[in-house]
Amino acid sequence: MSARSAYRVLYTRPEPAHMFEARLRTAGCTVLRIPLIRIAAPASWDALDAALARIGDYDGVLLTSAQAVRWFTGRLVDCGIEERSLPPVHVVGPKTAAAAKDVGLEAEQLPSAFYGATMAAEMSDVNGKRYLQPTSDIARDELVRVLAERGAHVEQVTAYRTLPASDDDIRRLREAVEEGFDCVAFFSPSAVRGYRDALPGWVQGDVCVAVIGTTTANEARSAGLRVDIVASEQTAESLADAIAAAMNGK
Repeated sequence: MSARSAYRVLYTRPEPAHMFEARLRTAGCTVLRIPLIRIAAPASWDALDAALARIGDYDGVLLTSAQAVRWFTGRLVDCGIEERSLPPVHVVGPKTAAAAKDVGLEAEQLPSAFYGATMAAEMSDVNGKRYLQPTSDIARDELVRVLAERGAHVEQVTAYRTLPASDDDIRRLREAVEEGFDCVAFFSPSAVRGYRDALPGWVQGDVCVAVIGTTTANEARSAGLRVDIVASEQTAESLADAIAAAMNGK
């Protein structure tokens, strides 16, 4: 731990993670959020609108993040489409399921691990079926690949864009580096890339790098970072608990 009076944790999500912050503060940490990506509407809604116009042609909708739920259901409202007209909805984990439930969507059974590839591997009766995946413009293809191997077709359609951090947030990040912190927490591969792009000469030293899952861990290692903590479950709460445990030497 540094010489500061409290263990300082920097996290990089575009939206607040209230339970993550609360758990760390309860453990005695100081928490600083600096978004390293921004979320925005697609450059055009044409592709998603065309998919929604033929929503009955799909055998299911695949939602792999709370952001996907937000932007997809927002466009449903804009297009005047009722949730009850949707085919079965599959989600990647409890946070996405909760976001879906909040807007009136009932999801199918959750996968055993909160990854798109796991969801794709555990879905039943997919052969010959067609799925819509409203997602980011930089979505990974593991889910598409696994379902294709099982005889299904997935149409990925951009529902939102992932953009670089703002100039103001990059300035705040560089100031935070000057002030010092003990741990940086990453919630996505794109945040890892944003961090390294903003700090090309950064030396990790004894700063702890904590990540929410194996995909983000792999990206961090590819960027030359030493990954010290990987959450046991792919949730913000699990990551906070792991950071607190490491801080206390457990």
